[in-house]
Amino acid sequence: MPRIKIDPPAHVEYSITLGVRASDLNYGAHLANHALLTLLQEARLGWLASHGLSETGDADHPGIILGDLAVSFASEAFLGEQLVIEVGVAEYTRVAVDLRYAVRESVTGRPVATASTSCVFFDYHSRKVVPIPQALKSKQSPGASAAPR
Repeated sequence: MPRIKIDPPAHVEYSITLGVRASDLNYGAHLANHALLTLLQEARLGWLASHGLSETGDADHPGIILGDLAVSFASEAFLGEQLVIEVGVAEYTRVAVDLRYAVRESVTGRPVATASTSCVFFDYHSRKVVPIPQALKSKQSPGASAAPR
């Protein structure tokens, strides 16, 4: 199977620096797959918060569920390294936003991974997919498609 190619965000809307902890390591003494997903979740939470949103939603805004996730690793990350995770919108649809992530080591800039998630807006009370919140529609980034589909 050929490797997947995930482009980094064309326009960075949010960035966070997180350290690789001992609990993030696998048997090879480098960043474990599941630990990277946790770091991406922290970045996604920050991006959502920067738009007044959250994963679980509230009375005024829906939450999200992940429709899909893809990760492409570029290099190992080790205990104590600081990783910069940049987040940007690749595309808006009627009910989702596709985010792109670039993960790199903070000192050297060494690429560690790129990732993509499709965040589907979801009302946890009704258990239904809902349109993207108006607050997010008004903040569509230049790097994203112009109008939700």
